[in-house]
Amino acid sequence: MNTSPLFEMPGPHAQRRNRVLEVVSWVILAVAAYFIVRTLNRHGAFDAAAWKPFGLWGVWRQLGLGLFNNLRAAVAGMLLSMFFGCFLGWGLLSERKPVRYLCRVFTDVFNGVPILLLLFFTSLVLPSWGLPLSDFWFLVIALSLYSSAVVGDLVRAGVLALPRGESEAAAALGFSGLQSMWLILLPQALRLMSPALVSQMVIVFKGTTLSFVLGGYFDLLRSATVLGAYFSRSLLQAQVIAAIAFMLINIGLSQLASAIDRKEKQRY
Repeated sequence: MNTSPLFEMPGPHAQRRNRVLEVVSWVILAVAAYFIVRTLNRHGAFDAAAWKPFGLWGVWRQLGLGLFNNLRAAVAGMLLSMFFGCFLGWGLLSERKPVRYLCRVFTDVFNGVPILLLLFFTSLVLPSWGLPLSDFWFLVIALSLYSSAVVGDLVRAGVLALPRGESEAAAALGFSGLQSMWLILLPQALRLMSPALVSQMVIVFKGTTLSFVLGGYFDLLRSATVLGAYFSRSLLQAQVIAAIAFMLINIGLSQLASAIDRKEKQRY
């Protein structure tokens, strides 16, 4: 197996230059951080009075409720996109051209439309069609439309990455094309693409913050904004806590995706 790098290793002069650039970058970041902290301190961002509201249980309860609503919408959107994405991936691999072309059009359209535009579509157009849904379902439907297109392509890629002998063995055992897909190929494809599916969960979770434009869904960003409006000196602090919560969950999901990827590589 060829393990040679795809680029030339830097020589002594290039290594010294890289070390100098690294030191300069760290110095610039340290200076920028110093001025940011000094500016925030001058405006009272680190005063005890600005952080005092976060000693109240009701404040953390409101932030927790907002975070729970983000997680609830993300889980619902991901489950729906997994369900419809599997059918979409199956359609992308269909031998019937009309089915394959329709699934490809759906995938390309909803994979290229921004989630915010889909959210405006669901919240403005669906009620005019006689579907007065809640803001929760407007958000979930928008996330599911986008994520289903991504999951469908992941399922297609996962099935195509499997050895051809899997489908041939299923046909030899008397499985139909449908049985071969849903009983043999699809489970293996989902396992093979599980790191990418977990990474997609990160995108769906971050997409739940767009519910802020709806005005009626109480997510973490809105709860932080409401707290900042009630405690006028704590708006920045509430937003920082919300950002940290999002970062911790996204980092945890990214680490989970990396762990699954390492485990899958050890199997082969």
